Amino acid sequence: MSINWLRFVSPSLKKPPLFHLCHLPPPSSSSSSAVIVAMSYDKELAAAKKATSLAARLCQKVQKALLQSDVQSKNDKSPVTVADYGSQALVSFVLQQEFPDNFSLVAEEDSKDLRKDGGQEIVERITKLVNDSLTSDGSYNVTLSTEDVLKAIDNGRSEGGSQGRHWVLDPIDGTKGFLRGDQYAIALALLDGGKVVLGVLACPNLPLTSLSDAGQHSPNNKVGCLFFAVLGGGTYMQPLDGSSAVKVQVSALENPEEASFFESYEAAHSMHDLSSLIAQKLGVKAPPVRIDSQAKYGALSRGDGAIYLRLPHKGYREKIWDHAAGCIVVTEAGGVVTDAAGQPLDFSKGKYLDLDTGIIVTNRKLMPLLFNAVRKSIQEKASSL
Repeated sequence: MSINWLRFVSPSLKKPPLFHLCHLPPPSSSSSSAVIVAMSYDKELAAAKKATSLAARLCQKVQKALLQSDVQSKNDKSPVTVADYGSQALVSFVLQQEFPDNFSLVAEEDSKDLRKDGGQEIVERITKLVNDSLTSDGSYNVTLSTEDVLKAIDNGRSEGGSQGRHWVLDPIDGTKGFLRGDQYAIALALLDGGKVVLGVLACPNLPLTSLSDAGQHSPNNKVGCLFFAVLGGGTYMQPLDGSSAVKVQVSALENPEEASFFESYEAAHSMHDLSSLIAQKLGVKAPPVRIDSQAKYGALSRGDGAIYLRLPHKGYREKIWDHAAGCIVVTEAGGVVTDAAGQPLDFSKGKYLDLDTGIIVTNRKLMPLLFNAVRKSIQEKASSL
């Protein structure tokens, strides 16, 4: 794992990144994008870390109760529902408290289903969890009503876009991993003029040491990572308990045969057969590491693996909250994130990403080889149909 131990100091934004592929809209006379790299996002970063850390603690509490319950109850989806909505309500509340005059949130959930008949019990569970989290933190002397919580959830209805600032949230990325007791992430990013300028990934079950050293389920390995990045300032990782941060870098590997690669745990999220063909063309010998959620981006940013492939089935549209935070976490760690045509991801078009086939992530040295393998494999697969 390529890391340098240090105590985190707010990153300097004096030098723009050399090669950043989270989309920057074309400059215009009315665009503020030209000055983005010179701006400070210290307050926004502090708020984002606070919000995601609070949400992570709420999710940990729910998952712990879930895993301690009897086997039959694990088929019940209500625990992840409670955690998902509770996480969104917490993050929304914290961000609105910190930025009351300029708050826009693009998030995955809304309260429509919770307001239906029969939803009151779950709403009350969510409200209690949110209030318990706020009380334990102590920063906000407030008790939210159920309606307050529902309104906080509905604050995530923004459409985003290329103008102004928009927070982008996936309150629990990897809900199936959450239910299994595996990986999930609370993923929060900030768009400014359509550009991802800040990202935070809270990964409560990700080991603090490399997955290649400890695996995902080492009983003696401490878990709980917070990754954060600001445009031009590098990527850092720290334990969720808030202790010292480390600066991380993607793998410097040049030989694809030595690479390990990540892909989605769920076959519905990525074509595993296509990934296998790409790995074969690269000469990759290690089997794929399948992990839920944007925890893959975090693990890749610290050099746990060298490649991440997300190649969903035809017709699937990627949402911006599934990649915004992860994208900047990897690119600020020296990585490259593009679609399968080699184009940067464009987060300025609203809730969806318009992509060619899928998303490929690696370091600068491996990207040309990976890109060629991806294009050849896609062509072969298409011709065989």
